[in-house]
Amino acid sequence: MGCSPKWGAAACPDCLERRVRSDLSGSGLSFVHGLSDSPLPFAASAVVQITPGGDEEISGSDNNSLENGIHKDPPVEQSIHNDDNQYTEHSDSSSGRECIEDHKSLSGLCKQPLAISTITKLTPACYLGIGHTSEVRELIASYLTLSTEENVIDSLNLLSENKISGSAGLDFLSFVGFSAFDDLHPSGCVRHPNILPVLSVLETSDCCYMLHPKAPYTLENIMHYSPEAFCSDWHIRFLMYQIISALACLHDLGVHHGNLRPRNILMSDSLWLYLSISDTCPVRHSWGFAGPNCSPNSCCLMEDCSSKDIYTGFKLQPSLDWQSHFKQWWKGELTNYEYLLVLNKLAGRRWGDPAFHTVMPWVIDFTVMPDESSDNGWRDLTKSKWRLAKGDEQLDFTYSSSEVPHHVSDECLSELAVCSYKARRLPKTVLRSAVRSVYEPNEYPSSMQRLYQWTPDECIPEFYSDPRIFTSLHSEMSDLALPSWATSAEDFICLHRDALESDRVSQQLHHWIDITFGYKLSGEASVEAKNVMLPSSDPSKPKSIGRHQLFTRPHPKRLISTPHTAYHNKMESCARCCGKRNGATTDAVLNAYKSPNMLSEISYLEEFEKAVLFADLQHQLDPIYDYSDTSTCFSSDKYPKNHIADQILQHDNVLPATLNFNFGSFLECFESDDGSPMAYQELLLWNQKSYSENESHANDVFSIGCILAEIYMQRALFDNALLAAYKEIGIMPRALQELPSHVALLVESCIQREWKRRPSARHLLESSYFPPSVRSAYMFLAPLQVLCTSRKRIKYAAKLASEGALKAMGELAAEMCAPYCLSLVSSSLSDVDTEPALSLLKEFLRSLTIQATKDLAPEYSHLKVALLQDSFVQDLWKKLGKQTYIEKVHPLVISNLYNSHNKIITSAASTVLIVSSGLLGETFVVKQILPLLRNVIFSCIESSKMSKPEPQHSWNSFALTDSLSALEGLVPILPTKVVVMELLQDQVCLHIKVLMQIHLDLRVIQVAATALIDLCERIGPENTLIYVLPQLKELFAELAFSHESSCLSHTAKGLKSSEGNKSEPTRMESRIDLVLLLYPFLASLVGIEKLRECCSTWFLLEQSLLRMYNWKWEPSGVCSKNAENMKGQRFQPGSYISSEFIPTKLLFNGVGWSMPQSETTKFGRNAAASRLGSKLENETSSDNLFTSSSGNQPWFWFPSPDSSWGVPEFLGRGGGLRDELPWKIKASVLYSARAHPGALRSLAVHDDECTVFTGGVGPGFKGSIQRWELPNMNCTSGYYGHEEVVNSICILSITGRVASCDGTIHIWNGQTGKLIAAHTESSTTFPLQTASVEQANMLNQDALSGGILSNAFRGSLYTTMHYMESEGILVAGMGNGSIRFIDIPHGQKLHLWKSDLAEVSFSSLVSAICSCGSDKLRKGSPMASSWIAAGLSSGYCRLLDKRSGNIIAVWRAHDGHITKLAAPDDHSIVSSSLDKTLRVWDLRGNLATQSNIFRSHSDGIPNFSVWGQDVVSISRNKIALTSLSRLASETGNQQLALQNLYSADRGVKHKNLSVLSTIAVLPLSRLFVVGTEDGFLKICH
Repeated sequence: MGCSPKWGAAACPDCLERRVRSDLSGSGLSFVHGLSDSPLPFAASAVVQITPGGDEEISGSDNNSLENGIHKDPPVEQSIHNDDNQYTEHSDSSSGRECIEDHKSLSGLCKQPLAISTITKLTPACYLGIGHTSEVRELIASYLTLSTEENVIDSLNLLSENKISGSAGLDFLSFVGFSAFDDLHPSGCVRHPNILPVLSVLETSDCCYMLHPKAPYTLENIMHYSPEAFCSDWHIRFLMYQIISALACLHDLGVHHGNLRPRNILMSDSLWLYLSISDTCPVRHSWGFAGPNCSPNSCCLMEDCSSKDIYTGFKLQPSLDWQSHFKQWWKGELTNYEYLLVLNKLAGRRWGDPAFHTVMPWVIDFTVMPDESSDNGWRDLTKSKWRLAKGDEQLDFTYSSSEVPHHVSDECLSELAVCSYKARRLPKTVLRSAVRSVYEPNEYPSSMQRLYQWTPDECIPEFYSDPRIFTSLHSEMSDLALPSWATSAEDFICLHRDALESDRVSQQLHHWIDITFGYKLSGEASVEAKNVMLPSSDPSKPKSIGRHQLFTRPHPKRLISTPHTAYHNKMESCARCCGKRNGATTDAVLNAYKSPNMLSEISYLEEFEKAVLFADLQHQLDPIYDYSDTSTCFSSDKYPKNHIADQILQHDNVLPATLNFNFGSFLECFESDDGSPMAYQELLLWNQKSYSENESHANDVFSIGCILAEIYMQRALFDNALLAAYKEIGIMPRALQELPSHVALLVESCIQREWKRRPSARHLLESSYFPPSVRSAYMFLAPLQVLCTSRKRIKYAAKLASEGALKAMGELAAEMCAPYCLSLVSSSLSDVDTEPALSLLKEFLRSLTIQATKDLAPEYSHLKVALLQDSFVQDLWKKLGKQTYIEKVHPLVISNLYNSHNKIITSAASTVLIVSSGLLGETFVVKQILPLLRNVIFSCIESSKMSKPEPQHSWNSFALTDSLSALEGLVPILPTKVVVMELLQDQVCLHIKVLMQIHLDLRVIQVAATALIDLCERIGPENTLIYVLPQLKELFAELAFSHESSCLSHTAKGLKSSEGNKSEPTRMESRIDLVLLLYPFLASLVGIEKLRECCSTWFLLEQSLLRMYNWKWEPSGVCSKNAENMKGQRFQPGSYISSEFIPTKLLFNGVGWSMPQSETTKFGRNAAASRLGSKLENETSSDNLFTSSSGNQPWFWFPSPDSSWGVPEFLGRGGGLRDELPWKIKASVLYSARAHPGALRSLAVHDDECTVFTGGVGPGFKGSIQRWELPNMNCTSGYYGHEEVVNSICILSITGRVASCDGTIHIWNGQTGKLIAAHTESSTTFPLQTASVEQANMLNQDALSGGILSNAFRGSLYTTMHYMESEGILVAGMGNGSIRFIDIPHGQKLHLWKSDLAEVSFSSLVSAICSCGSDKLRKGSPMASSWIAAGLSSGYCRLLDKRSGNIIAVWRAHDGHITKLAAPDDHSIVSSSLDKTLRVWDLRGNLATQSNIFRSHSDGIPNFSVWGQDVVSISRNKIALTSLSRLASETGNQQLALQNLYSADRGVKHKNLSVLSTIAVLPLSRLFVVGTEDGFLKICH
């Protein structure tokens, strides 16, 4: 191992760890592991972490290293990573005892100012000289408290008010694309938002460290392990815009990057991008790790390093050239060990990182000493270790029984296994974190044989190289026991390595490579090898680890093994060691090398040809991103080099006093995409103006082109051979043809051979490749990445949004910005921060599309409930719809009410519960909310009886208070009968139950008492007398005989109240105060005589009231003043705790239905809740199409059935989801109304299940549509603009629009019935077609084909519709088999797919359409609505690619007219036909041979409806319910169970004789509606 003092060297892990610990002693940082850019572990950078309490973690010995291995690469980076505390620190740690003098004079001190100059140009950094290590603690604390860049966001917030304070805000805006003043240049005190911040530059005696946060991902990670994180083309453009913006900043400051490649592009959890200064050429060059002739070497920095013997004798070069390494390995010039290290590096595995450690194969089972002449003890490398450990039978069962078929559920080398292997060398804190929280040394495998048998994971390199891994640093853990055939750890390592390099392993190793890195990771090969990995549950989630498939073809077998002398430094001792055991083994080891002459010449040529072909086909493993062979590092003359550090670190931020800033001009920069089709032409014109002025900068642009192409193609654009050919003769890579035209043009511009013809980075930002929405989103989001508190960032974002920035940038850009902002709102906010956060959320609701709001619904589940105020909840309800709200938002409210230990959260949850309950309706409240509140109250009562610490008792009080408050708020919106039935009749009154608990806090008792008073007022005196007073007897008896009531020393008193402020609430001081709260009120409500009759202790109570409160009953019924003061007073938490816990003040002051506390007192105990109830009863929304006009609860709409029927079990259900128990229908008609004079042909039900549109034959046999409100079964409005019978209706989400079709598509306002747009096809485009005899016979085979198809043979008429909500696209089928796409938001027709007449014997009309059924996939994901199915009148079905229109499949689905198609999930279709069958098609199989048929209907099936796995079909007057889940175990023909519909009249059942024409399911209510041929609309269950 050599050392180059001129250019520096990377250190072994042990030396690097010792150097970092020594230099950073007292900084509060501890070493974790080194970072290396090459296959070997030598590095000049390391991951370190913040130690708890600032004490550095020492793992037991100076010689202990967290990683072992070998490395020769020149990275100058040092990273700090500890969960949330992530940092990166760059160090020039190449000096050592062997090269310290030269390094000091050449690489260290003389070039250090250049590095510092570069750093301080790009980001504010603190320079710490020798002896200032302790100041690192302060810098880290500043970073953790997010106060590092507060001056920037403060300046931006002032600019939003047209105030200028310093240059920070103006500098930042210039970085993001807005320059307020032409003569203002960046001062150096502000960091570009895409440059990784540098916390400090720390100088030690012979090293220089750069400390900065560590990003969790790199672009290479995302491309390899989670490429679907780039959900759409827009995301890629936004990513590239960030890269180029940062690069433009570097170039403007006279710095070129010189090392731009995916692994050096860092990314945050939100995929915000950063470039690290440490990777730039000037910094690397100044620290001796870059240069035209630089060839970094590796060495041990310490003379006493115990790793010297481990890291010698390796032939790997610092550069990673797979083709060269592969050829060397194939010919025996490179060892198996070294080649596997190369593959690990290519797969992204990292030395020293337990989460993604370098992996090696186990080659023996340690039962016997390895002997090539025997088969005993050798591991089968054709099978994975997982397969060997689990067995084929278990893997087959897992694959066949799993919902997602797979064999392997974990990585081939897990973090648990790595830490268990290295347990004796790792700190206990690491073992507690990775293995188990309780450290138990005896649970770790004690011997190598036991370790091998225990683990299903593969091996690590240390077991082939480092004898120290067997020695334990922990006194309580024994050393790892060696096999009996090994005399020492060194002896074992020697023999184990010999086994790895043996002929037997060399001839089988390619099989293991195929399984771990090769073609057996995917496709049929992975199934055969039982190596199918369990896919990620969320493919779009970024990952930094995973299996990366390097090869797509079988890996060639190795030609010959590596000679023993090539990898053993002490050959003689090793041979003697082997000779002591077995002479045959010694001979095999010493004579393992075979000359190529010994092989057959033909066999050699065949193997050689395979190897060369394999290497050529895998050229993407050697990507090239630099055009020039050398990199010259210099700074432009604009920024002189001779600044010393102290001069550079001082910034002058003085601004001219005359500057005026107009924030409105900045807002004008926010623009939306205009959808212009001229973008490509504009890109051509832009390309003609491209030029560069600096060769180094142009080389960075070349790298940009390579990266852009690789993101789209998912493989590298250039390797060495392709780049050489391109340089020599200008041959463009053929892969460019695979790119979209606009991307190919941009890439070609960036990779021009003549560097002057390449565009500059600044010019790239101006290209039409980046639409206005990308620039606008970048300007909006960039300030949110500043290192400051979320409160200040939210304030700035809310200001921008309120000024119209989100609206101006358009729906798409707003949707992309939402996740970044929601993550800020999700963090802990004080009451002061709630207002801007709420304002921001409301602006997003106004700016996002309906589908985008639904897609982001999971994000809402992380919001603070305190933000979900009345007005926002109602807006969210309207935007999401009932189903999404219940599934996504409502569980959040429930969980916060039940589980939160925070008073503000529980208070907010209880109030939001009241609001949402009013929206959800009476039935939901009764069946869902009241049982929940009852359980919460009972559980809190039981918990309060237990001996628990004070915080737990306080939480119980809070939870009880808020549950009772929620209950109090719900009472006004429920009918009196329901209140009596659910809270009093046959129930223990919850309020009285709480009042009986003598150990509860008086605040809770007073809340329960006032809530009981409200309840009694609501139900009236008669119900109070019957249901409440009997339950109060025990309480009154207890109070009458209590010590306080009988004590004669009490003087007259009143409940404590503030004399100066009438709004101050009265509060209880003792339990006896309950008498004054309840008795006078009840006397007034039910009458004193009736009260005395029910209360046997009335005399004692009245005596106590007179003596203690000066109260007595007057004959006139007028109570004394003290009692009147008490009436209307209620407990307020603010009386007992600080004002920050007042939920009404915090949450609802001036918002929604809230009112000041004084107003609450003025209007009584429950004024706010009463106001809410009044609002819910009387308020109707004029701007919302689907608000119930009944003025009552929207869910409680269904009429009461005849008493003889009884109430159906699901009539009171609060909503059923798809994964509930199978549906059982009773086939009874609950209500029926005449909807049309003629047949009812179509209907559409809105998501809220309150509004139904019916289409049928109207007066004069014209088409008409009626709008029905189901709460009262009234027809409220309609649309009468159709000339023909309406064959299809689509509700266009919840925008208020409806589409209906009678051959012409009408788009109209569902509230007013006003026509908005009409779409027709020109008859000249589709000439009139004549129906064949076969068509006529087929279409008239059933009367049900009636009016629907009367004019269908006019090819220009529309025959059916399907609305793709996520796209906002209406798909219309036509009479000639074509399909038209209509953009609803923009009101224009899009592309037309014409039918292929050759696919069937004659042209058929499109009678049904459906698309991919998943509503859970995010937009842009590969499967999201990627196919469309069209059913034809001929019985054929076409499956088309939605993106291109290409026909994927055509098959004969039915023998007759297809009436409907539906997609219950992403890979199946349900179809019905007039041929009397219902069929299910699995798109993953052969459609032509499938036979999943449901029979039994005696007539054609005109319609069916699907919800989850349930299908309800109709035929004539019969109905059938079946479950698709039956298909999992049953195939072929299946019989449907038919049922007749019955209606009830005065208790007598009557069979429904009307012919059913259409059906729709109301899933949340578990009901369905049907239309009939005689025009009736019927509600059934």
